[in-house]
Amino acid sequence: MLDPDADVLIQHYLEDRLTEPEAAALLSLLSEQPELGRSLLAQLEVDAMIRSAKPTVRQLVPLPFVEDEREAPKRTPRRLRFYTLATVAALAACVTLAATWAVRFLSSDEEATTTAVAVITRGVNVQWEGTAPTLGTPLTPGWLRLKSGLVQIEFYHGARVTLEGPAALRVLSSSAAYCSAGKLSAHVPPQAKGFRIETPKGTIVDLGTDFGLDLNADGPQVHVFKGEVELHPPGSAIQSLKEGQAMALANTARTLVADESAFVSLSQIDERSAESQRLAFENWLKNSSAWNHDPGLLLHFDFQDSADTRALFNHAQPLAKVTGGSIVGCDWTEGRWPGKRALEFRNVSDRVRLSVPGDHVAITFSAWVRINGLERSFNSLFMVEGYNEGAVHWQITKEGALRLGIANRHGMPAHDYDTSALFTPERFGQWLHLATTIDPVAKEVRHYLNGEIIARVPRVHSFPVRLTVAELGNWNDAGHLGRVAIRHFSGVMDEFMLFERVLSDHEIQRLAE
Repeated sequence: MLDPDADVLIQHYLEDRLTEPEAAALLSLLSEQPELGRSLLAQLEVDAMIRSAKPTVRQLVPLPFVEDEREAPKRTPRRLRFYTLATVAALAACVTLAATWAVRFLSSDEEATTTAVAVITRGVNVQWEGTAPTLGTPLTPGWLRLKSGLVQIEFYHGARVTLEGPAALRVLSSSAAYCSAGKLSAHVPPQAKGFRIETPKGTIVDLGTDFGLDLNADGPQVHVFKGEVELHPPGSAIQSLKEGQAMALANTARTLVADESAFVSLSQIDERSAESQRLAFENWLKNSSAWNHDPGLLLHFDFQDSADTRALFNHAQPLAKVTGGSIVGCDWTEGRWPGKRALEFRNVSDRVRLSVPGDHVAITFSAWVRINGLERSFNSLFMVEGYNEGAVHWQITKEGALRLGIANRHGMPAHDYDTSALFTPERFGQWLHLATTIDPVAKEVRHYLNGEIIARVPRVHSFPVRLTVAELGNWNDAGHLGRVAIRHFSGVMDEFMLFERVLSDHEIQRLAE
């Protein structure tokens, strides 16, 4: 274990025998404790030599890395000499900059990681207990408690499990799960051989097959539809179960006949999923039409427009306040359901231009989006041109925070109202509902994700915000900079709504259904 004592590390540096781990430790200490730079300079020998009748000073270089301490040359420290205060200050600045640069350089090589081991790929009439994961949600080890409906889970090693509610399944790893209640069927291709399902009555180890598990029956049963599985009953010998056979986990002495019809097949879940999506689309069409008559609705783009017009129609009633939007560059694509249209934002040119006149003291933004990535420092959802006089910027930061930026106005400063980092790579590719409100009564900005409030940020300075000319999915600086910062959204949007009132928590939950 490396001794982190700063004096020892500095001494090794002065003697040119600093090992690579010691150098990393010293750089870390210099970054965390700037006063160590002065301590280093206080002990650093500076040789002043006159060459060609011109004084030179040995320059301070970044900390040297030595592969092996045994190969480092040994030097005996000599008496220290010091230059003027100005020289010391300059050198101290060099040390600080070098240390900061090195620390950032070392940390830049760190890769993002994930603990996810499976993903939810399909769902039919799903009701969860507790937190409700959405389709496309990568799953980390933990419990899934399904009250009703069907879900399909694909494990990273290749196994596919269809879970029928009510059921309780604990994801253990990319090749294992524990089921304590309910019914499931599993397809395990050759690449996922060895996939196992643990139960209170024993463990099922798959040898490349299709099988079903029913824990709702009077006696828990395993049914093999194809291939072979091994049963590992607690305290009993391993049992082999082949295609067409079934067995009660509590009585491994008696073989039964497999009943594939008692479990949901892949074709059945596809059919039910398609029907569920059709009903969800019809329900959205009905509710969307009702929202259009909300007196506080300024703007509603449903993205069901014809591709020939290159324009978005504003469905809010009455229409006099805000005109529609002009599409620039974006391509049409499929939205949340088959038949639902959406716009894809990919390039620096992609945007929807619109204009919302007037000042507004209360605002609610609502959008359905699918994020493909966060490559830029700021990723636009809705951004007013420029950034002054109360302009609003609704965006996602590179770190994954949902942000509402409000520019300065009437002598009151600009401020950013952020959430914590929400949009990690695990959420990329999922349909998400985002909403943000400016509440002048509560004097706060509230952020929502999938209908749940995720942040309340106090608004110290309250004044009307300005919308005017704005863009969905991009930003224009109104010609002030000459070169415009790249802030385009990378993803898909299939609905956008803007209200000049504060929607309640319940109303936002309805929009997110």
